[in-house]
Amino acid sequence: MKNIKFLAIILLVYFVFSCSGKKEDSHNHEHQDEVAHTHEADNSHEGEDDHLHEGETHDHDGEDHVHEDETHSHEGDDHEHETHSHEEEDHDHSAETHTHEEDKPALLTLADESSTVESQPHTHEDETTHDHEHETDDVFAIEDEWAKLIGLETTTVKRKPIELVISVPGQIVPNQNQQAIISPFIESSVNCIFVNVGNRVKKGDLLVCLASPEIGILRAEYDKAKAELEIQKQDFERKDKLFKENIISSKSFQEADLGRKVAEVNYNYAFKKLLALGMKENEIDNPPSDHSEAVGSTIHLYAPISGLTTHRDASIGQKVNTSSRMFEIINLRNVWLEADIFEKDLTKIKIGQKVKVSVTAYGDEIFTGKIFYIGNTLNKNTKTIKILVEINNQKEKLKPGMFANTFIVIGEKQKALVIPKESILEDENLNIVFVKEDEEFHRHIVTTGIISDEYVEILSGLGAGDVVVTKGNYQLKSKLKMSTIDPHAGHVH
Repeated sequence: MKNIKFLAIILLVYFVFSCSGKKEDSHNHEHQDEVAHTHEADNSHEGEDDHLHEGETHDHDGEDHVHEDETHSHEGDDHEHETHSHEEEDHDHSAETHTHEEDKPALLTLADESSTVESQPHTHEDETTHDHEHETDDVFAIEDEWAKLIGLETTTVKRKPIELVISVPGQIVPNQNQQAIISPFIESSVNCIFVNVGNRVKKGDLLVCLASPEIGILRAEYDKAKAELEIQKQDFERKDKLFKENIISSKSFQEADLGRKVAEVNYNYAFKKLLALGMKENEIDNPPSDHSEAVGSTIHLYAPISGLTTHRDASIGQKVNTSSRMFEIINLRNVWLEADIFEKDLTKIKIGQKVKVSVTAYGDEIFTGKIFYIGNTLNKNTKTIKILVEINNQKEKLKPGMFANTFIVIGEKQKALVIPKESILEDENLNIVFVKEDEEFHRHIVTTGIISDEYVEILSGLGAGDVVVTKGNYQLKSKLKMSTIDPHAGHVH
């Protein structure tokens, strides 16, 4: 029974494929007849609209989906074509031709849109190239009153030497040879204070008066040694006279001489102990009488250098000792700059090399110094080496702690085309300047080269003799932004 069913299925499949093949053959034959009739109908139109029929034929060949639609139409109308007369077939072909003529404009429109889309990227690219390579309408004029209001200033582009520099960050620090921290040499208490933070002092000026029982003991020892020395001196002088007159023996004279020498040693020892506490020589024998109630136990501390008092930690009655940091004095007329040099630049620097420094507080002002120290060890975290620069700071403008732009001069380029650094502005990742021509201002895109502490080398975009804006260019840029000028437009020389 299963075999019979299997044979029936095979026969059914074979029958279906056979019918499909016959139908396709019938359709192909009918389609050829239809095309032939169409050509005959075309020839009967006495050459009119030849171009239109040629275009139609092209559309039939080029558009697969149109033929597919026609194929379905022919399959559905097989019976109709067999029963209708040749005259009716001509009518059907004419109607079909009319239908294709109505469809043609849609196909042409699609082709037009496709060609338009393909051409758009090319047009945009050409416009962008034109904007960057040729002069555009980036010119505007301003009134004299507005120019004065914004403080407009200009300068002429010229050729001059420009220094090759290594730019690194740095920090102003005190010159450790011109910095002093004042602390007592003995435990004591504060009696009087004579200076405050910010006061300028000279070397030797009185800072503070201290009192200590130990100072009184040391002063008593000194007075005793001084008195003992006087006695021994008088005894020696007397015995020396007697010895010369042969009144005393040599032994007595030698004993007097030894006593005098021992007294001198004791005196010098007591004297130097007081000096070690910070006392002056004249103060030891003649202590200040301003504090008579504690003359025997007082000690005064004096400024060891001239400079500015930058720190104070002392109050009346305060207990202080050798670790107390009572005052700090810094001479700011000579400061140091501390900077870190990358390992790759180490071979470019040396002791005595010129360094230029600028700080935010003083804008365009440049301070100069020289390298006097190059570190011997590499920082393992930053891979840099420390250098120290000594800077003359007579006007005391540089303050410890200031961040500084450091330019180490390693060479010089002759006859470079340069403009001041402040002339260049950044606009959408482009370097721009404003050039004055007659009474108008033009926006120029420039390419920069070497950047020194004051000037920037111009590689392209400007020429010698051009007049560029140095101050007021930010306002000009704002005015340009408010206009309809393309921000990428500009002159390129």
